[in-house]
Amino acid sequence: MGMRVFLTGASGYLGSVLTTHLANLPEVNGITGTYNSTTPNPPVSPKVSYVQMDMRSPDLARAMAGHDVVIHTAFIVLWWARMPAATRDDICLNGTRNVANAAIGNRVQRFLYASSVAAYDPLLVTGKEGIDEDCPVGKGVSPQYYLNDKAIADTMLVDLLGSSGMTLTRLRPTFITGPHDRALAKSFHADRVFIPGKNPRIQFVHEDDVASAFVHALSRDMPGAYNVVPDDFLRLREAYRLLGVTSAPTVPAWLARLVAHIRWRYFGSGTHPMWLQALYGDTTFSNKKLRATGWAPRYDSAGALRSLL
Repeated sequence: MGMRVFLTGASGYLGSVLTTHLANLPEVNGITGTYNSTTPNPPVSPKVSYVQMDMRSPDLARAMAGHDVVIHTAFIVLWWARMPAATRDDICLNGTRNVANAAIGNRVQRFLYASSVAAYDPLLVTGKEGIDEDCPVGKGVSPQYYLNDKAIADTMLVDLLGSSGMTLTRLRPTFITGPHDRALAKSFHADRVFIPGKNPRIQFVHEDDVASAFVHALSRDMPGAYNVVPDDFLRLREAYRLLGVTSAPTVPAWLARLVAHIRWRYFGSGTHPMWLQALYGDTTFSNKKLRATGWAPRYDSAGALRSLL
């Protein structure tokens, strides 16, 4: 009998990429994808069915029944000012708790979580290179909402699923991009800025390399966390050049943050000023642990960006 996969966030960027890759696997005979407000593209295969459902819904456990694997990607990445912070956190954290409890109740075999390198403690990684999975995650008290929620959700899943007998794999990508990415290039052009004396290192991972990591973990016992990153990095100015950004204002960090806040708070930008801080974190991460399982990236950082164009 083939494998049945329950995928949250199926209409999101990563979720839609994963749907296509999973549907091409002969060992997968069914995919149930959940979505909330954004309607996904028509199913890429008869194997795929969609259910509109908030991941906090009490009906989630019933929808998950009969599935072998849960892949949890649903999360708020870009946060618009019109949404209260309490609602954002409720979706990300209580939603994740509900998905985990449903998986326990349904005796799911594997739980693959789309974590992030953002889960690491920013006080320990900023300005560092080669960060591996032994680095502690954050405590959820930084000024950066996405880092906080990713760290809290990561810890929560370990606590909830650690004694369940289920294999929990936490895959931690860096900035994901590729042909289906509609946000990164737009954001880099709209929010372009240079801060004097700063040219941070950034890693970009191709969407297909991230999908291949999930496929790789689908049928393997890979408990724990794994960084999903390329072997190299780019400097910010080189990334701008590859994306066709020919000029950008050079302003002090405080002014860049102020402008980003005004654009987010009053002009409908989905780029919260925390993303500026994340972009200038100047951190690189190691993929040695994931490589040791047999996975390898096909693209370097520049290749990932070029594929976006």
